[in-house]
Amino acid sequence: MPLPRSLLVRYLLLAVGVIGLYTLLHKNYIYVPGAEPRVNACFTVLARNHDWRALRDSMRQIEDRFNSRYNYPYVFLNDKPFSAEFINMTQSMTRAQVHYGQIPSEHWSYPEWINQTKAASRRKEMHEEGVMYGDSESYRHMCRFESGLFFQHPLMQQFDYYWRLEPGIKYECDINYDPFVYMKKNKIRYAWTIAIYELMNTIPTLWTSVKKFMHTHPDLIPSTNSLWWVSRDNGTT
Repeated sequence: MPLPRSLLVRYLLLAVGVIGLYTLLHKNYIYVPGAEPRVNACFTVLARNHDWRALRDSMRQIEDRFNSRYNYPYVFLNDKPFSAEFINMTQSMTRAQVHYGQIPSEHWSYPEWINQTKAASRRKEMHEEGVMYGDSESYRHMCRFESGLFFQHPLMQQFDYYWRLEPGIKYECDINYDPFVYMKKNKIRYAWTIAIYELMNTIPTLWTSVKKFMHTHPDLIPSTNSLWWVSRDNGTT
């Protein structure tokens, strides 16, 4: 039996009212294209060809929660050429522009001053000691690349800000503002969502090297640094 006309009108008015109230309460958080210019930014993704399934989940998350309203482009980088399958499966997940690039071999290898025989011997020792990624050569290449070489890639030169995405990440809540715009307005150069304690057996000499650099080059250490956050005893440990 169809609803009476008066009851149907009431339902329609209620629906319009709910939508209007939601819009009123959230009007400051809804992105209106053209209201505020986007920042010259992109998502950067380091991936291998077999990562496309996990990346589709990641892209669905970031598109649903954020990028479907902003359409920031993606830059995928790999030390090997991307397969047609990877390109098709990732490109279909977004309306934004997508770039695919190969990492130069000199950026995914050893610096010329590294003793590779010694490095191989130490990797073997770390594997025997049960150190996470102890014997992984590619993991070390990845860490070196992500430590700074990534922004030297030709595809990255056109952008001012980068948001790193990983295969399998999840965003549980909507992101109702533009982090890129926020960072630019507040002159923030680097941001992160979580920082965990390092496994000391993976970086036994890192902090010693950092302290040595700080002592040798005090002129390169800004007065507004984050040493207080990194160390609880003013850099001793």
